[in-house]
Amino acid sequence: MPWLQTPAMVYDRSPRPGGSVLTGIENTLRALFLCLYLGITGLVSMPAMATSVASEQTLIAAFLFNFLKFTEWPETSVGPELTLCTSKNPPFEELNAIGGRSAQGKPVKIKRLQLGDDTQDCQLLYLPQEEGAERIRDWLKTIHAKPVLVVSNINGFLDMGGMLVLNNDGKNLHFSVNLDMVRQSSLKLSAQLLQIAREVRGR
Repeated sequence: MPWLQTPAMVYDRSPRPGGSVLTGIENTLRALFLCLYLGITGLVSMPAMATSVASEQTLIAAFLFNFLKFTEWPETSVGPELTLCTSKNPPFEELNAIGGRSAQGKPVKIKRLQLGDDTQDCQLLYLPQEEGAERIRDWLKTIHAKPVLVVSNINGFLDMGGMLVLNNDGKNLHFSVNLDMVRQSSLKLSAQLLQIAREVRGR
């Protein structure tokens, strides 16, 4: 996995239509991501924060946690927990750091699955690029139209029918959204989350 810069670099700062600086909403979300990062890595001092680099996996875990915080599911599809599911291989141990944390007033549960396992209790399904394009397409077929937010870091994921894709451009980790697929699954993403997306299809 490539190494990224410190948490301050998580957000892409390239100009967007209508403005060239981060909005107040973006700054607020940036602070939330940074706070989660500090909790995951155990950083406790500014010098440590300034000299540490974050692995891409740690940053992905932070993004996934915040996706849970800024997504709305149909009431009938959510139980007492918010379940973040992922494939069993490769191991994604960084996710363990967010297990038990609270998102939208509910504890987060981490669940690891194999292709073909029941996804009924998943609120978010993360499919790592190591699964490969063919298997990821198979996952998408099994989850189609279910109220599950499906995220991956494989190139071309939105074109496959995915909802959110995480991309590393060598400097920053950012995400793009396919709103059409999100709506098909009766999900809603907050305006604050969409504000910081690199690309939003289907506005």
